[in-house]
Amino acid sequence: MLPPHPWRRLRALTNWTLRFAVLPTGTLGLTDHHARTITLAAGMGQAERRCTLAHELEHVAGHQREDVCDRNAARSLLPDLHRIGEALAWAHHITEAADELFVDVPTLRVRLECLHPAERHYLRRRLEQGDTRP
Repeated sequence: MLPPHPWRRLRALTNWTLRFAVLPTGTLGLTDHHARTITLAAGMGQAERRCTLAHELEHVAGHQREDVCDRNAARSLLPDLHRIGEALAWAHHITEAADELFVDVPTLRVRLECLHPAERHYLRRRLEQGDTRP
């Protein structure tokens, strides 16, 4: 299975432009529907760019609320609960797990905060087993 790829989603939006710029402190991305432009903050790492783009693409899709965009982006980038469980089981810190999953820490945190009860149950059981790598 191919990992989720927000850059492919962007490429399919032929009438939108991506640019990079220095943005105000704390702002990682902006979406301008009138100009059909997504602006990402210059200087971000690859995982952070990927997560911010996924978030901004949720705005392009019509979602206005930041929390909805955060949740949808996190679910789109981290659809495989098994992979999340494996990364969390062996990682010594959430930063390590995020690196393994190719997302930034805030995106992983959002995904973990919006788990369905069945997903939460699975992860709890998986983490009780600990690291099962040979």
